[in-house]
Amino acid sequence: MIKRNNSFFIIFIICLVYVIGLSESRTPMEDTQREAAMRLCKDLIGSDCEDPCADKYDDIQIFTCKLDVDSTIERYVIDTINLVEFYGWKPKPEITLDTEQFRKFNRLTKLSIAKEVTFKGIWEKFLIEYKDGLELYIGDQNEKIPEGITMPRKLWKVTFERISVPMVPNMFNITSDLEFLQIDAISNNGVNIYPARHPEPKKLKTFIGVYTYFSNFFPYPSYALQFCETIRLKVINDYSVTNYKDFRLPVLSNLKYLKELAYEFQNSRFTAQVFTFDYALSTNKALKTLIIRNRGMRMTRDLDLSKIAPGASITIDDSCDEFLQCGQEPCLKLPTDSTLYINKCNFTLSKIDFTGAKSVTIIGNNIVQNLPNSKIDYPSLNYFSLGNSFTGSIPNEYCQMKAGVLKVGGNKLTGSVPSCFSCVGGSNDATKFLFPNDYSDGFIDGSAPTTCESFEVFKNHSKIAKTDGSSKITVFGQDFGWGYQTKSGSASINILIPNKKLELVIPKGVGTNIKYVAGFGDGFKLDNEFTFSYEEPVIHAYSFSKTPTGEFFVISGDGFDYTGINSVTIKGVGKTTTYDGPSAIVGSTYGDILLPIDVVLDNGLIEKQQFTVTVVVGGQTTEKTFTYYDKLEIEVDGIQLHTVGGVQKFKGQFADVDAKLVTVHINGVPCDIIKYQESLVEISYPAVPGASHYPIRLVVGGLNVEAMVEYVELPTQRPKFDPKDGWMPTGSSSTLLPSFFLSFIIISSLLIIQSF
Repeated sequence: MIKRNNSFFIIFIICLVYVIGLSESRTPMEDTQREAAMRLCKDLIGSDCEDPCADKYDDIQIFTCKLDVDSTIERYVIDTINLVEFYGWKPKPEITLDTEQFRKFNRLTKLSIAKEVTFKGIWEKFLIEYKDGLELYIGDQNEKIPEGITMPRKLWKVTFERISVPMVPNMFNITSDLEFLQIDAISNNGVNIYPARHPEPKKLKTFIGVYTYFSNFFPYPSYALQFCETIRLKVINDYSVTNYKDFRLPVLSNLKYLKELAYEFQNSRFTAQVFTFDYALSTNKALKTLIIRNRGMRMTRDLDLSKIAPGASITIDDSCDEFLQCGQEPCLKLPTDSTLYINKCNFTLSKIDFTGAKSVTIIGNNIVQNLPNSKIDYPSLNYFSLGNSFTGSIPNEYCQMKAGVLKVGGNKLTGSVPSCFSCVGGSNDATKFLFPNDYSDGFIDGSAPTTCESFEVFKNHSKIAKTDGSSKITVFGQDFGWGYQTKSGSASINILIPNKKLELVIPKGVGTNIKYVAGFGDGFKLDNEFTFSYEEPVIHAYSFSKTPTGEFFVISGDGFDYTGINSVTIKGVGKTTTYDGPSAIVGSTYGDILLPIDVVLDNGLIEKQQFTVTVVVGGQTTEKTFTYYDKLEIEVDGIQLHTVGGVQKFKGQFADVDAKLVTVHINGVPCDIIKYQESLVEISYPAVPGASHYPIRLVVGGLNVEAMVEYVELPTQRPKFDPKDGWMPTGSSSTLLPSFFLSFIIISSLLIIQSF
């Protein structure tokens, strides 16, 4: 008897330990949420969930959880609920959770209800204020949505896989956070699912929906969808179906925030109602994506899309022959830097102006034709793929595309390939996408490069470079390929247009007859020698500068040495000194050589006396004579110039010289000098692009001074008329007309009365 009792006690202890261990192994969460979650499990799978946050059924997780950051203890709350039908569970699952229990999920961020699951009264159940944004997915909305309900403010995304009942106006409450609405199918013909009247959904950014003859649409799309950035319409336009009625597409061209617009037509191709493209869309500067799929859209005249957003993407996909059946060629103009994708459309490519395109893909075109060869910016293309019925030869202009951009394999091309391709052979990056085709010269994948006798770099280019490293010399040629390799010298090359145009980038330096050798073509075996000289030095002005490291006497000019020594000789009154000046620095206008301020005393520079500066750079010499002044000032504080240009006086301390020896530049533009005195200069100044501060430079007798002067926009407000001033502002006479006529009427009335 004692042994039996001991056995029961041991079993009891084991069960107790198991229960405690099971409890501790479950994810900690609020009891009310756990109870509601277990009730949902019961409805779906017929049994409770041991751990709602972790349990899976058929590899599907009903719940996901997140840490409750508002709790003082570690616990989790239900984050998402996924209500689906599990294999073998019969009958069809029906959720019986009541409203009070469902509202325990107050931290929910996503609720998905599959079309196989019945959840009656869902709209009343989840209409509470949620802490986080809520996403709702309903597989089949066939239960009437109650009138007068107000959506939760945090409900930001709603998706109906299928809907057969009207949506209520309050789904688009003006105070709601609804940003995304998607309707994949309308399953009840004749039911108007969109509300006839509704508030303005200010936060709705994405609308994806069905547009058809058997249901209504928003009565004023330009109002209901005015803040949308993305609109995708599935248009059912097959007139072969019973009771079909012609209808019109909604006007969406006045939606100024619209960035993506897609039309997907649903028809049997041969029985499709075809709509005219809304040409007003071509003025929408925000539009970045335009998609037209299947038969249903046509152009009736030229379409210029160059004014929509730069970088826009245009897709015309499947059975869209009619869209490009316009008359004049070309009749479709693309946006700047655009991407064009056309699939399964039979049309002649001469109808398209490719000038603005960066990427072009045209496949499944069954019209036999030559490759396009006009209205194409070849060097700007990043992708150019054409198939599958093109014949003839590859145009020579295609050599100007970057390597790897051209993809014309799988066509019916014949003739010999352009020499730029045969020069590099069939294994080069520039030619690897030209096959298979039947080229008459036997050019195939893996063909060896030719000797490329057509290679040439033309010599008729500039051969003078600036010493500051800013020079880029443009050079033309032919068949030099897509790359280069430096063989000797310190310059570099930018290929601007393959096989046609390059620029020689000249580094800082000095000297004449500088040689640079680069290799081109296959393996860079085709060498070319470039010869150039650096510009001669030129002295423009002198000035004084004060920096944290000291005071300097500055010689400004062009052609100075920016990497080595500038030999500077200064000849003053009775004294001449030569300095190994430092490397020049890039100044605001010219290059500057900074010499110590002692130059003034060392060379006997005297006020209003002449002195000579000689600079030797890389064996080239320049000389200039100046008049010495020890001070030059221009006052710019408080001065505001107008962006449209005008006339302005500047005060300051200037030298007593002839006005012909004075120059003034603003923003690099010379100014006309109207009046010049020792304390004042009056100029006619130029217009500038916009309000900002611009450099002003004054040179008097060779002495240079610079400052920043402010430009402002002209005031747009009309001046007010004050009778005390005794003047009338231009254009304001209309404001006096009523008073004038009133006075006239009064005086006339008095004269008439007096006559009686």
